[in-house]
Amino acid sequence: MNEKEYVLKHRDEDVAEFSVDLESLNVDRVKILNDKFSPVNIKANEGAKLVSFNNWLSNRCIPNSRDGLERLKNKYNAADPRMMMLTQYGLSLSDHFWIDRKPFNNKWENINLYENRYNDAVGKILFDSKFKLVEGMQYEGFNPDLTTGGNLRKYWKYIEEKNKSFLIKSGSGIYRQEPFNEYFATLLFQELKFEHTPYHLEKINNEWVSVCPCIADNNTEMVSADDLRRKYGFEKSYNGLTGFFAQTGGIEFIDSINKMIIADYLISNTDRHWNNFGLLRNAISGSWLKAIPLYDNGYSLWNNDIVDNEKPCKNLSFADTNEDCLRFVKINDYVKNIPDMVKLFDTAFAEYDVTDRKEQLRRGLTEKQREVCEFRH
Repeated sequence: MNEKEYVLKHRDEDVAEFSVDLESLNVDRVKILNDKFSPVNIKANEGAKLVSFNNWLSNRCIPNSRDGLERLKNKYNAADPRMMMLTQYGLSLSDHFWIDRKPFNNKWENINLYENRYNDAVGKILFDSKFKLVEGMQYEGFNPDLTTGGNLRKYWKYIEEKNKSFLIKSGSGIYRQEPFNEYFATLLFQELKFEHTPYHLEKINNEWVSVCPCIADNNTEMVSADDLRRKYGFEKSYNGLTGFFAQTGGIEFIDSINKMIIADYLISNTDRHWNNFGLLRNAISGSWLKAIPLYDNGYSLWNNDIVDNEKPCKNLSFADTNEDCLRFVKINDYVKNIPDMVKLFDTAFAEYDVTDRKEQLRRGLTEKQREVCEFRH
């Protein structure tokens, strides 16, 4: 038999039956069983559903570009992260979906990562090249790291004293700037009173990392803007998304998108793609709660690039640049006073030791502060 059968579940509800071709590792058959929590548009034709479901499943996998993945694959003779993810039930710390397989007898209460401890060996292998691979150590079992997107080295860590999971993220390139960017964004959003996910700095193995709490829990899950678009079929644009929000009766959702646009402009974020913003959903009733608090701001402040305020800051959400996105929103409607961003930078980057880069960033942010103040007036 050249395919393997699975059931996509949301908590204990069957959402879809699907089979995976063991040669191509693509889903070759999908049958939607539950439209309420289906990740794809049930009104689409069968071919479109299949393409959409394959895309959804691919997005659920750790990317092939992740640091440490080759080491993990070689250790366990695993050819593809999709099969590794399926081996671990597709469990995530973002939502309440998981993937069951024959004999189809698992239960959410026994398998979810919010209430059950998980194997952190996979995360440590992916994060730390010096982590000792003990003979016989397995990646099978419960683990969230093979469903965590992004290219940066990162891993999930459960902290007993806080009874919660936290995401540890590294820096990259020669500047290792991302953790400090996250902390700077947190300080700025606090001043602006924009709802956000808090990040702080820690030093692990002589390396500065950012640390943030898990956003989802056993009652609440994250639904990305891309997943909203995939399920409800609206246009991938500002008007498409805000039109959907208007239909759901959520004017506060539109306000959150407008604040996100302003935030990305202020911090020069180049990575606000449709998988790192969206809505929080009550995982039991399916009702929409609020926008996901701003998160994933590491690719800001000219990260791994030349510090240049004249260079347009690219954007992956609603327009080519952050400046172009501002045509959808008026800063003065949401920001009465611009905080002293240079002062916040000095606090956030106090421990940053790449001296020349730090000075370049400080000068660039000083110019950015002037630009922002002029723009508002």
